[in-house]
Amino acid sequence: MKNSFLYFAFTLFIFVNFKSQNSNDLFNKTVFEIKGDLNKDNLIDMVTVRENSKSKYNPYQLEIKFKNANGGFTSVFLSDKAVPNKFPYGDGRTEVILENLEIKNGVLIFSNQLIRGRLTHKFRFQNGNFELIGYTFHNASQGFIEYIDYNLSTGKKILRKTAYETDKVLSLLETSEKINPLPKLQDFTPFDFMY
Repeated sequence: MKNSFLYFAFTLFIFVNFKSQNSNDLFNKTVFEIKGDLNKDNLIDMVTVRENSKSKYNPYQLEIKFKNANGGFTSVFLSDKAVPNKFPYGDGRTEVILENLEIKNGVLIFSNQLIRGRLTHKFRFQNGNFELIGYTFHNASQGFIEYIDYNLSTGKKILRKTAYETDKVLSLLETSEKINPLPKLQDFTPFDFMY
């Protein structure tokens, strides 16, 4: 009985390790590798985005590693959905481009370029998770430019529409909308978080 259990456990370990290794092997091209302190321990952490350039969708994988006191890194987050596919329809039309990834004042910032606009999402490591604290959206609509700036930490939200030709503000609305709990990076899909 004991030998059967050990054999099962060993087989399961090999399978999980093989599956994990194959998953990481799919993401063969490093697109971003940035460093900065994300968890306020004065150690420089690392964030990597890798692309699967062999897929017609060119999906991305996001990995966050915290630096240890001994100088090594521990992977604390791995996601294949937090960064949208480069070619969502798989036909070579560039719909979404991860334009920039940066760490500023401990905040992880994603900037995605769209065909007629841009999305920016800001995450801070707090309460044991990476929580969405800021969202900005620019979009070129018919006859006007739409702008949304949402500070999820304070709840302050600005919605503005500006005319193309005159830069005249067509509408401006400031509201206060608190979200509790804040969206977490592990549940995050960029186009599901458009406020």
